[in-house]
This record gives sequence, structure tokens and C-alpha cells, in this order.
Amino acid sequence: MTKARSSLPGGALPALGAGPDRMPASHDSLARELFPPLTGRVTWGLTRIHGILAGIGHPLRRVPVLHVGGTNGKGSVGRVWAGILEEAGLRVGLYSSPDLVSFRERILVNGRPFPDEALLELAQELHPHLLRESPSLFEASTALAFLAMERAGVEVAVVEVGLGGRLDATNVVSPVVSVITNVTMDHADLLGGTLPEIALEKAGILKAGVPAYTGSQDPAVLEVLTREAATLGVPLTRVGPPRGTVTAAGISLSVRTRRWGELELKSPLVGRHQLENVALAVRSLEALPPRIPITATCIRKGVARARLPGRFQVERTDAGLWVLDVAHNPAAARVLVSTLQEVELPAPRIGVVQIMKDKDVPAILKELAQGLDGMVLVTDPSTPEDRRWEPGEAELALPRGFPTRKSDSVAEGLEQARTWAERGGSVLVTGSFSVVALALRALDRIPREALPPSSGFG
Repeated sequence: MTKARSSLPGGALPALGAGPDRMPASHDSLARELFPPLTGRVTWGLTRIHGILAGIGHPLRRVPVLHVGGTNGKGSVGRVWAGILEEAGLRVGLYSSPDLVSFRERILVNGRPFPDEALLELAQELHPHLLRESPSLFEASTALAFLAMERAGVEVAVVEVGLGGRLDATNVVSPVVSVITNVTMDHADLLGGTLPEIALEKAGILKAGVPAYTGSQDPAVLEVLTREAATLGVPLTRVGPPRGTVTAAGISLSVRTRRWGELELKSPLVGRHQLENVALAVRSLEALPPRIPITATCIRKGVARARLPGRFQVERTDAGLWVLDVAHNPAAARVLVSTLQEVELPAPRIGVVQIMKDKDVPAILKELAQGLDGMVLVTDPSTPEDRRWEPGEAELALPRGFPTRKSDSVAEGLEQARTWAERGGSVLVTGSFSVVALALRALDRIPREALPPSSGFG
């Protein structure tokens, strides 16, 4: 047994709140209204989520589920899946985390959030089961999502892992296909200190006999995934990088499939890593049962419509050009810089950066410095104190002489960066979900999914 499994304590783990359980102080009031105070400490295991779901009739048990885990790229794969399945005429539920601006973004049906009133009614129905089991916020959110999607009559559900895999609350589903996008160093304090240890936790979503796909290229990770798949009798397919081109407006790629032949695709997602995510999403759909009617036309249209706010999101305003990306670990920051360089955004490129202190701050900053001409290091008062970084200490990780400024709020940081970059330059907002969320609000670019819907689903 590897260290990753044996070192996970069976007792309380308050640090788990650093994943999808932690709600920023500035978060919308909806999330606080939905649930009773969930003050109990988080413990590893699936006992509580199983108990809650049993109490509400095991929602989604009869619905085909596509399950996606991995370090980065889960959200992109999930959105591409949902777009394609919706083009096939299916009623598609999507559960993802964390959200950017509003809890509404976590639970979508055909791309639309639930009316607040409907979510509140379902939360009330869930309330006695939450009191009985004392779950974490993420466990409660997962139960609510499953119940909401079943009540909405979804015909297929896309479910994104929150943290890790083996002990994640979503790992109670019986999927028709599983995907592990990639495995890099993140949440090492919880999942293990080496890539093989983390890979073993991610591999925990594999189910006996259920087809699985991965985009991982790391030999050590692939060794773990291959071994676990063989043990479970899982047919595991590795999807390599496809041919394609990248611009600031999106990507074009060619994906070779057994089921639909050679597919020429265009996507508004930006970055060479998105070539891999789109290819992985498309190839994994070959494993779906024939009763789910996917055609080549559905794939082309679904890929073209799939968008994911906060992932190299390019916005142009009267003040100039902005890029918003939630890169919050070293691997994501490295990919972000690579994309910045490939699409050749106008210089100077000034970053508005806030990183949670429980992340690998020095490694993330060193990656970002390779693609930026300067940074405004932000400490926003809405950030929980126990996760608030110290920019003065953090900037010591930057190369000697790298230009920096400091700001006490994201709004002020955006103004500083815009002036510094001038009208002809680019401002990049990155480092955490919260800094991107605050920037989206300040720029009046709140995602459609975060806004209250005007009506139900019809």
C-alpha cells in the first residue's frame, strides 16, 4: 500500500476546506441561504454522502453519468461534454466546482442555473438529512446537485470531481465513462507528496469494467493509472495531444476517432492545453452506449459552443485588453504563460495577482514572472484571513529586480495595472478563483450562469 493511502488520517482534517469546501467571505448570499451552518470538521470518507443520498432515494442512480477527475482541465472537459450532449437533444445536468461568482454556476441543466427559489425548496427538503449526517459544504452541495438534477429530469449527468478522487463526495456515482485529465502537484498536503501518490488518489474514480480515458503524459502517473486499471479490469485509453492551432480567439484541431472518423473542430477555448482537453472529451464519448445518440455534427456544434468563464477569458473594454485565468497551481501557471507567449498578446503585460497562502506561492510566481512585464500583488479584504497571503514576503520568490506594485483591493489593483499597461498593453488577472471573480464583477463581465434565470427550464 502506498503512502498516499496509508497517510490519509481517518480523523478530522480542517485543511480539506482549502478545496471546494471553502466559501470566500464575498460569496453571494445564495450559498449561505441554502444550507444550515456546516461547522463540523471535515473527515475523509464517503459514509456521510452515502447516508444523505440514501435518505433522499439515491438520486441519479438511474441516470447515465460521465465522471471527470484530474488536477487541471476538468471544467473544460465537462463543458465540452455538456455542449455535445445538449446538441444531441438530451437534457443534460452539469455539476462542477468551485464556482466563480455564484453558487448557481455549480448546478446547471442545459447550461442554465436553477431558479433560486427552486434550489431553496430542495435545500429545505435536504435539511433534515444534513442535520443527521453533519456533512461538509461540498458533501451538502453534491447531494443538492444530484437531487436537483434528478428533479429536473436530466437524461444524462456530467459530474466533476471536487478534490482528489477516491474519497471525493462525487465518487458515489456509477458512471458510464470515467476521465482523468492529468495529474500534477496540487493539494500535496492532502493527497500525497509525490505524483504517484496523487495519481493513486485520482485513480480512485475508476470503476470495475467501466471504460476510462486519460490525457496524462507523465510516465510515473501513467504507470499508476495503468496498474490500477488492470487491477479493476478497466479498459484505459491514453489520448495524446492532437494536431491543432492556437490563437487568442480559440483553437482549431483535428481529432481522429474510431466512431466518427477524422473530425475537424473549432473551439472558443484558448490554449494548447485546450487542444488536449477537447480531444480527450471527444474521444471519451466513443465509450458511451449506443442509446446516447452522438453524431459528428453534434460534436462539431457542441465543441464550438462550449465556453468556460475564467479560463484564459479574453475581454476587451474601452480601457483596453484583459485576460482572466484562475491558474492556482504551478502547472496551471506554466500553461497560462505558455499560452500568453503563443497568442502574442500586446505588451506590456501586467499581472493582477492574488494567490492563496496554502498554495505553492513561490512556484506559481516564478512561473508567472516568465510571461509578465510586471505584477500588481493584491490583498483583497474579502479573502479569509487564514488564506490571505503576504505579498511582501511572496515577492521575494520573484527574480531580483522584477517590477512589482501592491494593492489592498482587486478593484484598485485593476486600476493600477491598467494605468501601468497603458491602453495598448494587456492586463492579466490570475492566481485564484476569488481574484478572477472580483475582477469579473469590477469589469461587469459576470458569467451568464451566475445570474438568476428569468424562468424555469420549460
